[in-house]
Amino acid sequence: MPEELQKDPVSRGEFLVMGALGTLLGAVMTIPPLVFVLDPVIKSEFLDQSDIPEAEWIELGSVFEVPQGKPITYRVEFPQIQSYALEKEEEKTKQEGKAGSIVEAALVTWRDGEIPDILKGRGEGRLSEAEIEELTEKLNIVNNHCTHLGCPVRWLEEKREILCPCHGGIYDLNGYVIGGPPPRALYRYAFEIRENGGIYVRHEFDGNPYVV
Repeated sequence: MPEELQKDPVSRGEFLVMGALGTLLGAVMTIPPLVFVLDPVIKSEFLDQSDIPEAEWIELGSVFEVPQGKPITYRVEFPQIQSYALEKEEEKTKQEGKAGSIVEAALVTWRDGEIPDILKGRGEGRLSEAEIEELTEKLNIVNNHCTHLGCPVRWLEEKREILCPCHGGIYDLNGYVIGGPPPRALYRYAFEIRENGGIYVRHEFDGNPYVV
């Protein structure tokens, strides 16, 4: 047989080089899409970052309008950064992703059901630091999602209870569990009261399952 027909057209060294180049090219083409897909997971699990800005305080209402013996419900909308959303070229330097929102509801009550004495017989006005501190201790602001499976709860005036209509979870005025399957009290928002009586919350909750 002629010698030229027995010779391998590709040497072993050339084959290894081509294999290495193919692997490198595949990695270059695969890594960017993979990072894009896993970016939200990396942020939340490893970098402790959230799509909801932690420092964003949202105004609900005023301490002067919280009633006695029952909750007042406020709709609250938290801005959210959509990690998967496409963005315009000029917005890339401003934020990562496209702004959206998460809409929730907050139930605001006085812990003992009674309007604090410092608010009785007075109109709206500037609050002192001592008054803000006292009102902060007595105000209760909980999220309206049942801690069982997240269904929205509602206040039943005739029974003086907060009820989850999905699976029968029952909470008292302050959000403590008094019946049904919920494993813990309603989650309590981080909040602050300002000098004009304004109530502000942010998307942060009390993690203690026994304190609301």
